[in-house]
Amino acid sequence: MMRVYVALIAFFSLISWTSSHIVHYTSSGGVCTNTCGYHDYKYTWCKQMGGSGHNWDYCSLEEGLAVSGEKCDSPCDFWGGSYQYCYFKNGKWNYCSMLSEWGFFEYSLKNNSCKNNCRIIGERFQCETIYGFEPCSPFRDVTPTGLPCHINYQCAKYGCSTYKCHTGKRESDWDLCTPKDKDECIWQASVTNSSVTEICTLVYSQKKSNLFFRRKMQTKIVHPTKEQFKDAVHLIDNLSTTRNLSESDTLSKMYFYKESILCNGINYTSVELWLDNNTNKTIAHVIFSEILSMIKVLRLAFYTSLHSAFYSPAYTIIVSVGEPMLCSID
Repeated sequence: MMRVYVALIAFFSLISWTSSHIVHYTSSGGVCTNTCGYHDYKYTWCKQMGGSGHNWDYCSLEEGLAVSGEKCDSPCDFWGGSYQYCYFKNGKWNYCSMLSEWGFFEYSLKNNSCKNNCRIIGERFQCETIYGFEPCSPFRDVTPTGLPCHINYQCAKYGCSTYKCHTGKRESDWDLCTPKDKDECIWQASVTNSSVTEICTLVYSQKKSNLFFRRKMQTKIVHPTKEQFKDAVHLIDNLSTTRNLSESDTLSKMYFYKESILCNGINYTSVELWLDNNTNKTIAHVIFSEILSMIKVLRLAFYTSLHSAFYSPAYTIIVSVGEPMLCSID
């Protein structure tokens, strides 16, 4: 097996990824919760979540079309207002909206739809909404700063209107959070040859192929402190490619240990996230197929393993494309 030490900077080249769904946004920046269509009117509209706060809004059937079905002669934009619209060649205008090929959409902690991914900006996770940048949570039981919720006070409303959790020893150590990640797995267990295999099918697909997580309990994964958890979440957010992992002389607080595994003719990369290069203590472990190109799924796999290390029991997460990876990883 090939073994190399990889610092985080090795992941820094950006790639694109493919999903199987089209998401229709509304002219006020909300997300359609049903089909965008005419629905017996002369314009296209849908029921929405987020946006203006109304239960419906205008939407475009295709990119570059106004809600009347006419072709725009200008970009579809807010133009400094609260609704998107475009101009026609005759100088008139009408409402329009954007489309996305993402199979998921995200919300800020103020429940406004994000125009982009929830990522670290400065010291906090944020995303852009029609109201500007707002705090968001990239994963369940994580605050916008990246701190994990206390194991006994995980994300809930606690009698308030917003979700929050306790993160420290002081009474004032509360922050906003997301209670349940929309990507969370529903694990299905099967018993074969006296062993239990746990698999989940993700909501994503890659080029029409299903994506799978398999988890296996690991005793070698250690429990991180909340500050180590926070540092790891920030590092995971900086992952930007699933390929071309190479050696790097750049040192960091945490290190990746990498090796390759062959299963049914497909190469898998096994990567451990370490606390440091001296103790070699693993706090997250992911094995993923060379076919995987969706960086969000790789981040989710690392976080799922890290989350299990903090809340126990700890698991290695194996990511596969097309079918579950059932080879031995020991």
